[in-house]
Formats: sequence, structure tokens, C-alpha cells
Amino acid sequence: MAATAEAAARSQRGGDEQPIRKLGGKRERTRKKILEAAFSLLGNEKGLTVRIEEICAAARVSRGTFYNYFTSLEQLFEILAIELSHDLNRALVASWDETQSHAEGSNAAVQHYLNYAERDPAWAWAMVHLSAFGPTFGAEAWDACYRAIAQGIEAGEFDLPDATVGRDLMTGTVLASVRTMLRGGRCDPRVVAHRLLRAFGVPDARARAIAQSRLRDMVVPSPRP
Repeated sequence: MAATAEAAARSQRGGDEQPIRKLGGKRERTRKKILEAAFSLLGNEKGLTVRIEEICAAARVSRGTFYNYFTSLEQLFEILAIELSHDLNRALVASWDETQSHAEGSNAAVQHYLNYAERDPAWAWAMVHLSAFGPTFGAEAWDACYRAIAQGIEAGEFDLPDATVGRDLMTGTVLASVRTMLRGGRCDPRVVAHRLLRAFGVPDARARAIAQSRLRDMVVPSPRP
């Protein structure tokens, strides 16, 4: 997981950094402790303004130790966002097969993300706050969403000018819906998915039928760093 998250973060930045070796033993435990401390601080309504000093205090490490593992607060946030969404993204990919349409795949992604946010408010708050500093729901989810929308356009299922518009519609709408849910507002994942599919150009009857259909079961481990 660590190597996957850091590789995706480097890819999103477009840099030429050397691959970060997977840590082991005490170093991996310390890294995990820092990520867990950051998650605990971000996973509530007031977590937007977390500082390095607070993370170090919660993890019981020095500022110097922090910089042995992360070059900046921004890098930690990039990696944490990817780690928090990685298992959910992987489960979505595993549940998809070639008999599904791109509209059905997008519906599943929207509803599973919203259902997961409802079940785990700490995860949801952390993702909301992390999305303020980088790609919505992390670089891995951001890129996967773009590719899925592009494939839907190419297949003729989505009537959108380009995949960027579709990605922004999907990630922005889901993020706003998560915020509504966290603040006690009404949010029906099926309604959100239906309206997004309509925005993608899917005919109303088909969009409604897809959104109301039973979701395939997914096994998602608790997405903790």
C-alpha cells in the first residue's frame, strides 16, 4: 500500500523523483504512526487546519522525524488521500466485469463512495479535508475517474465534451453530497447517481433503471493508513 500511494502521488505531481523504497520494521511503524495521527486529526469537522506540529504531537515524534518520512505536509496529505481511497478503488475495479456498461460502472462508483461515507464519518471528513489540498478523493481516484469517463465517451455512452468535464462533474458532485451527508442533510445515493448519469447524456429511463438497480456486493477492508 505504501509503495502504491507514493508512486501515485509522484505520478500526479509529474516529477522525476526516484522510487521510494518500501520501508520495513521500525521505520514502517513510525511512518504508519504519523499517517494514523494525521488521519485522527483530519477525520472530524474541524480537521481542515491541521498543522505539522499537531501531527507530530499526536504521533509523539519530533518535527525532524516527520521530515525523515515526508518532504512536506502536502506530500503527507497526497499519500494519505491515496491510502484512504485505494482499497475502495480496488474493490470497485474487482467488482466490475466486461458485461457491465460504463454507465453501470459509474453508478456503482458513485453509490459505493456515498454509502461508504455514510458508514464511516471519520473517513468521510478526512477525504473532504484532504480534497481541499489536492485531487478530489486522492490522485488515484481522480485519475481512475478520468479514464472511466473517457472510455464511456469513446464507447458512445456518455455525451460530454471531454473527460475532464465528466470527471469534474462526478467528483465534485460526490464530494458536495458527502458534505451534505456529514452535516445531517438528506442525500440519497440513487438520486445522485441518476442525476449524474443524466448529466452525462444517458437517457432518463435508462439512467433511472441503472441507479435503482441492486448494487453488486463488495468487500472493502477498513481504509485506514
